[in-house]
Amino acid sequence: MAARTISAYADAKTASVIERIAQSEDRSPAQIAAAALRFYARLPAEAHAAFRRIEKLGTAQDIDTLAREITRKTLDAEWEVAHRQLVTEMKTGEIPASEDDILSEAVRLTQ
Repeated sequence: MAARTISAYADAKTASVIERIAQSEDRSPAQIAAAALRFYARLPAEAHAAFRRIEKLGTAQDIDTLAREITRKTLDAEWEVAHRQLVTEMKTGEIPASEDDILSEAVRLTQ
């Protein structure tokens, strides 16, 4: 799929945060913005509207609470993805019979 450039305006504080994030992740500000846009674009219209209402009517604390909840759910989803991938990649075999067998298998799997 061909990429397109989309312009966006951000206040100085947001732009500064994006620049710091981009630097710490060794990515460009445009890449950070593109990731944010991909996420937002996947949300349903109801979520867009709710976010706009929270921005308009809520406090900074309300936005921070929302960000913490999104962070928690994102980390939960990452764990689920990693767990699913691990289970898929695991080889099924005999169940180790002793603690020494379990330890040996654990060492083997981590090498």
